[in-house]
Amino acid sequence: MLERMEMMKPVGNILDQCLALKKGEQLLVLADTDNLRIGQLFMLAGQDRGAETMMLTYKPRKRHGEELPPVIAAAMKAADAIVAPTTFSVNHTDARKAASNAGARLIFFPGCKEEMFLDGSLDIDFAKQAEVIARLSKVLEDGKSVRVRSNDGRTDLRFEIAGRHAVPQNGICHEPGTISPPPCIETAVAPVEWTTEGTAVIDGAIVPGGEVLEPVEIRFEKGRIVHIDASGKDGKYMADLLKSYNDENIYAHVELGFGLNPNARIGRGIELEDEGEFGTIHLGIGNGITFGSPIRASGHIDLVIRHPIVEVDGQLVLKDREVLI
Repeated sequence: MLERMEMMKPVGNILDQCLALKKGEQLLVLADTDNLRIGQLFMLAGQDRGAETMMLTYKPRKRHGEELPPVIAAAMKAADAIVAPTTFSVNHTDARKAASNAGARLIFFPGCKEEMFLDGSLDIDFAKQAEVIARLSKVLEDGKSVRVRSNDGRTDLRFEIAGRHAVPQNGICHEPGTISPPPCIETAVAPVEWTTEGTAVIDGAIVPGGEVLEPVEIRFEKGRIVHIDASGKDGKYMADLLKSYNDENIYAHVELGFGLNPNARIGRGIELEDEGEFGTIHLGIGNGITFGSPIRASGHIDLVIRHPIVEVDGQLVLKDREVLI
């Protein structure tokens, strides 16, 4: 009972601070069968706030970005606000895109676990972090080229972002069509397709998967991963995971994301914290339609780098876990 009461605080924080849920609004709670208890807490909290609250459940998908049943897609499109505690992400789907285009506000929790409602990662000042995200987003919005390096020289990656829009996900979804996946507080941008060149060492996490304990070197040519060092356990996992999609576009670079949650930590077993830890970046590969990329794939994977050095048009914007703007 005590644990349930502790979980209700961040649940309420999401509905109040993140969604600004109003009395009479239609709130859709979308929970797969692995997350029924969390879904029920959101349902109770929504009803307590006077929202017309509905809960739909479904069998967990097999991968991030796998499409949802048509009846759920229709309900998402009709809702004013949506919370989605699920095993795999609803973000990279046509159903989510249609719901956003119709004006639904969406908070989604892929890789959802009850621990994230107890470890403090959702107990942050979302408005304060939104200021940092806005500053960094503007640099990405105005930028033309990006370079990602590491202190040891093993990571050196370049790509173009000219004409691409930044996609801030600051946890605040007060305007129609806005989305965010707290505790992954971030801003992101899609590289111009097929421009990514160079080498990156993935030493943070593979999402889905978990914390990387044996850093994995990968090489990009013309925007695609062309080599994965599979000599270690994590490298083999990554190579096998990508191969399992049987989709050439799963190797395409479609996102540069900046983790900006000061309370998130890699290694807690929660995917959204793995890619949300402050001062990290993630390279998204696969499906990129939600970031403004035309590249479509059967899934989306994030590869996290712990201590990157990032420059935009030669301006240093991130080093030693500090945003320098």
